[in-house]
Amino acid sequence: MNKPQTQDNRQWWLGFFDFAFEGTAVVATRLEQVHLSIADETFDVLARVPITNTISEPVRELHHGISRLSYRTVASAARLLNRVGQHAR
Repeated sequence: MNKPQTQDNRQWWLGFFDFAFEGTAVVATRLEQVHLSIADETFDVLARVPITNTISEPVRELHHGISRLSYRTVASAARLLNRVGQHAR
């Protein structure tokens, strides 16, 4: 009698983690897009100011590179954990 309930609990948790990890990956991807879009507005302003225009582009590239690395690492880790969970089924 305990076996079916244990299996149901296991399946429920696997489904929950599937949802949570894939949701985390999707949210990280969307947040990356929003973050870079907002940052571009600021960097576009800095590019128009004579005193900051020479340095704004290299800083934008550095900022965007770090941001992409961060968000994509979170998304990739979440998807990897999801795959690990799929193999546990």
